[in-house]
Amino acid sequence: MLTAIGDGNLDRFKALDPALRARGVMGGFDSSDDSIALPMDVLQASGADPQKANTLRMVFGHEIEHSINKTDIARNADASKQEIARIAGGPSPHDYTAILKSHNDSARLRESNDQIAGFNVLAAHVRRENPDATPEQLYAKLYASSDQMRQYFDVGLDADGKRTYAPKAGLTIGANGQIAVNADNVEAMGKYFYDQNRYPEVYTHRNLGQAYRAELDAARADPSRPTPEVRVDLQALKLPGFPLPPGFSDSSPALAPPVPRAPPESAPRPAEPATRSPFLDHSAQSPGSSGAEDRAYFQMLRERLPEQVPDHAVAHAMLQAKRGGLEADQVDPSKIGFSDGKICVGGHTPGFHVAVDPKQAPPMEQVQRELQTLSAAQLDGPAAASEELHSQGSRSR
Repeated sequence: MLTAIGDGNLDRFKALDPALRARGVMGGFDSSDDSIALPMDVLQASGADPQKANTLRMVFGHEIEHSINKTDIARNADASKQEIARIAGGPSPHDYTAILKSHNDSARLRESNDQIAGFNVLAAHVRRENPDATPEQLYAKLYASSDQMRQYFDVGLDADGKRTYAPKAGLTIGANGQIAVNADNVEAMGKYFYDQNRYPEVYTHRNLGQAYRAELDAARADPSRPTPEVRVDLQALKLPGFPLPPGFSDSSPALAPPVPRAPPESAPRPAEPATRSPFLDHSAQSPGSSGAEDRAYFQMLRERLPEQVPDHAVAHAMLQAKRGGLEADQVDPSKIGFSDGKICVGGHTPGFHVAVDPKQAPPMEQVQRELQTLSAAQLDGPAAASEELHSQGSRSR
């Protein structure tokens, strides 16, 4: 912390935006004002709840490392933004695979390193509290210290039926309970933290949105240019089937033909104006129209809902899901469906779901206005400018 302050990278602490907290975010480093945001509910409970206090220790250590690495984070983000703009303004085809992979690889190293820092902050506290613990006892203490620690240990039973704890394969925990920053541990942390908590999807979703906006900017700058081919190799990114913005195609080799959809459940189709959805009509892609994130989100829902569900009801379900804290990257595609007359959208986190009655959906124009209002509010939120946000399941962004 003193290093970050001394370098001019940390100036203050603040309350985490309640809207972000409702989405499961646990904290964040905001480079726009050099602050670390913490969740007030967890902070207020931490005095009486050792697990919550320990969770904050880990989150705090992670975010401190982000503040120390602020310059490198900004440099990587700027380089990615410039490369995306270069591709969007260049000749067809526009292939974003390499820049998406490069940014994801860099983020994986950084996030893994910073999570090791968070792990070690908590591990130092656990060792201080248990100076005489054997390695096996220390593993058990670490595992029990916070639910954020459980993803790094395997749990078994010995011959007497007693539970045993051991670091997951590839992770080496020293006698002091801490993880050394070396290639093997960083790779293992990448597997158990970065990959398991779906960081590749988070960063790819964010950068695809940036690429989509860059394509629109380039088209506006030169309206007479031919429409370019825009592609991404999702297999190379290890994200097969990931939703792409309108106009983007998946260039993965040997793509299998789509599996025929099962007959959809019958659904009411309320009357609506015979206009195309702005989320599907490419002519609606103007500066004031819905962003790439909403378009990709809408398409993810549209593809998994019966055709009888009208577009404005799908958009309304997306709006209600976003209000309920379910951004696109937090939705479990297998939990999108139509049941008992309602559109159902579920998240990867248990308990996060919405059920929306299509009959209650307002016209598309109203839904679009409300989505734009919600997006503007999120962008203006106190922690929305943060490059790095730490959410439940130990995911930080």
